[in-house]
Amino acid sequence: MSGLPTILVNNFLLFLLLSSLVALHAEYSGHHSLIIYVTFAPSHQYLPKYSSYGMLDDYRVFTYDSTSDAFSHPFGPLESLSTVWRDLRDCTNFKTGYFNLFSRYANLTLGLNGPLLQLMYGCQLSHNGTSSGLYHFSADGEYSLSMDMDSPQWYSYLPQDLDIKNILDRFELWNHNNLIYIHRDCVPRLKKFYEHSRTTLDQKVRPEAVISHKRAGALNCVVTGFYPKDITVEWMVNGQPVLDGISTGSLPNHDQTYQIQVIILLSDPTHNYSCQIKHSSLQEPMVLTWDASSGMTDKTSLHIGFIAGLIAVLTLIVVLMCFILKRVIWKRNAYL
Repeated sequence: MSGLPTILVNNFLLFLLLSSLVALHAEYSGHHSLIIYVTFAPSHQYLPKYSSYGMLDDYRVFTYDSTSDAFSHPFGPLESLSTVWRDLRDCTNFKTGYFNLFSRYANLTLGLNGPLLQLMYGCQLSHNGTSSGLYHFSADGEYSLSMDMDSPQWYSYLPQDLDIKNILDRFELWNHNNLIYIHRDCVPRLKKFYEHSRTTLDQKVRPEAVISHKRAGALNCVVTGFYPKDITVEWMVNGQPVLDGISTGSLPNHDQTYQIQVIILLSDPTHNYSCQIKHSSLQEPMVLTWDASSGMTDKTSLHIGFIAGLIAVLTLIVVLMCFILKRVIWKRNAYL
């Protein structure tokens, strides 16, 4: 691992944090969320000392790392966002001070030498105007705590986290500021980012789809290129829905769209198999029918060999990234 390029490590880190965000969106489907991810890695050769990025729903609104010491974003030189970048820089300096202080205490108390620290915090805003917040902290992937949203205290259900909790609870000013951000500042910032991102977030991109015949008698409905992420894909056999299909869930493509696969067993080739797709970009469901005699679908919008190969490559990349992430991000001894 010693020769792993910085850009590759950063991509692995991005994948880890986006995975957390995917789970979060499933819980708050239909709401808007602004979630910020922070990584502090002072002792790791292949990571910036401090890096962060913000996600408005599934749209990245800023990226920062201490190597370049600059915020990158898709908005251009908008004066209305100048105070946001200034506040984020002040927040970066503020957090860095407490991260350094935590590292010293953790070294004395737990023997942690330059631990890798991560934050995930932000807010969700529902259509009826109600909001909720979250603030999570992790050290070396072994200690994980959450902040009480009603008091400046940290909690965990694991006894091993007690020493970490005691350290964090001592940072009264930081904890107080965290709650101020969550309850007072986060939703207005979410709305400001949304004001400049709604063209992207409100777009609707139609899916493309194809049915492929997998080995071992399985049919795979491959749907890709759609936005937003929420979609319903179900198999029908003789006009009746099949409940035992296996779904990958919506996975991100490289171009801000999504893909999904749903697989079922081909129990009887004489039955009528069809894949039904419902998405906000479609006025009516898209239905693809499997033709057992030709081995093709009745829609030819995608080349089966290409899309199946593409999905296989993407799946392999995801598996490799998950494996390497566990070693790069959560096992700090891989660098020592």
